[in-house]
Amino acid sequence: MSPSPRRRGSPPGPRSRLGGARTIPLVTAARGATTYLNGITIFGPGAQIAHHVHNVAEPVMVIQGNAVVDIDGERTALRTFDTTFVPANVAHHFENASEAEDMRIFWTYGSLDATRTIVETGEHGRVDGEGTAELTSNVPRVVREIAVINVKAGHEDAFENAVAEAAPLFQTAGGARTFSLDRSEEHPTRYRLTVAWNSIEGHIVGFRNSPAFTRWRELIGDHIDGTPTVEHTRHVLTAF
Repeated sequence: MSPSPRRRGSPPGPRSRLGGARTIPLVTAARGATTYLNGITIFGPGAQIAHHVHNVAEPVMVIQGNAVVDIDGERTALRTFDTTFVPANVAHHFENASEAEDMRIFWTYGSLDATRTIVETGEHGRVDGEGTAELTSNVPRVVREIAVINVKAGHEDAFENAVAEAAPLFQTAGGARTFSLDRSEEHPTRYRLTVAWNSIEGHIVGFRNSPAFTRWRELIGDHIDGTPTVEHTRHVLTAF
């Protein structure tokens, strides 16, 4: 059984930004993104956007025209397909170097929780909160299941293999978005399983009452030591 397809469709029309630029969001949380956002910004002749910072890193490629990028006061001329990398919390902006033709950039943010803060005004908000109603209504704000699992000594490899085998059970479950396993450096028989869900109900009602959950416990049951501790968290801050 393959993972459920995410909603697809043509991107919405450009949305206006100050400075003569307009943006087309492409991959967003509402469209199924789990770890990043991307899109295109179109700059009219001579246009530039306000100096700003993001809380996460941002690679940007010029995909049409000639540009100037100002990164922390250092200005660089760019041509089509030149690519920049702006670290988190470093002030920057792009300008169209042409007074006659449009310029376009393709950008990516390394988190669904990317924010933008305008340096001059302090205006601050989520990047995915700036889109059209289609993209900003009912945007998933995932809840993360964090399970701390102690494993019997000598069963570490078998447990890790069992979790890898179980991953498709979660991926095909309704509402599961990401799945990862970490192992403690200080306590090698202790693991942390993190699963992002669209809602708590998707986990404790939908998944736990499904045959997939029964199979999950069968796969790991012989390897775990005691009862895992499970809690659910919601994102508060991405600082960088």
